[in-house]
Amino acid sequence: MTADLCGELRRVSTLAEMIAPMVEAPSVWSAKPVGWRDVADDVMGLARKRVLEALLPAGPRPVGERLARFYDRDGDYAGATFAALSPNPPNDLTAVDLHAVSMLSVSVGPRATRRLLDDGPSRNDVLEALEAVPVMDLHVAGPEVLEAMGHLYTTVKGYLSAPTTAHPNRWVTASKICARKRPALFPVRDRVVCGYLGLLDLGSWQADYQVFRSLLGDPEVQQAVDAAADAADASAGDRRLRIDTERLRILDAALWTYPSRRDDDEQGSEE
Repeated sequence: MTADLCGELRRVSTLAEMIAPMVEAPSVWSAKPVGWRDVADDVMGLARKRVLEALLPAGPRPVGERLARFYDRDGDYAGATFAALSPNPPNDLTAVDLHAVSMLSVSVGPRATRRLLDDGPSRNDVLEALEAVPVMDLHVAGPEVLEAMGHLYTTVKGYLSAPTTAHPNRWVTASKICARKRPALFPVRDRVVCGYLGLLDLGSWQADYQVFRSLLGDPEVQQAVDAAADAADASAGDRRLRIDTERLRILDAALWTYPSRRDDDEQGSEE
């Protein structure tokens, strides 16, 4: 796929931005479900500041070079294969999905694999929750979608842990499974990204979803993500790149590759 075509695919979602000045954005895009706490302005502000920093085209760690390494098809990062690996039926969960998730440095054990893939009540629960989540972009997700996202996430997380576990918290693995099934809707939440954005101590997937929705609806962030993808193409050199088409996936990649310290385990978030 040519760089020009990749660029055009990445810009499909800009139609909404072209129309936006002509109509008032519905308030549902910033509304939250009943019972969800507000996210403080200082938390939102810090996350936005750090996102824009991670998307800078210049400096000691320019985003274009980082993304070029991440999306190099001959490299050893997951790159776009995480979301693009086929088949990926939107309302089913298969062994291919679990393999794709394993490329992001998490594993699904034998017991959890059987719960998720073998016919039975646990798999039925997951598939029912998955079907209730629409295929759409996070920045236009309203309260009902956020609630459906939360239900899928908590259902998957519950079946990843042993029933005898005192404090089950497979939040990273569950987040990555959800992101695999809805790559434009679920952020890949782990200690690297949440820690960098200042969200880890909140220990709240509800807050994380609201912060990422706000970021993806920010025109300056949108432009910076698109520019970062273009910068990766420009930095490719002889490398063969396959860049994600979803802004959320590109943003996740830029955030994950920016902090200098890696710590992707499941600890450190009470949910």
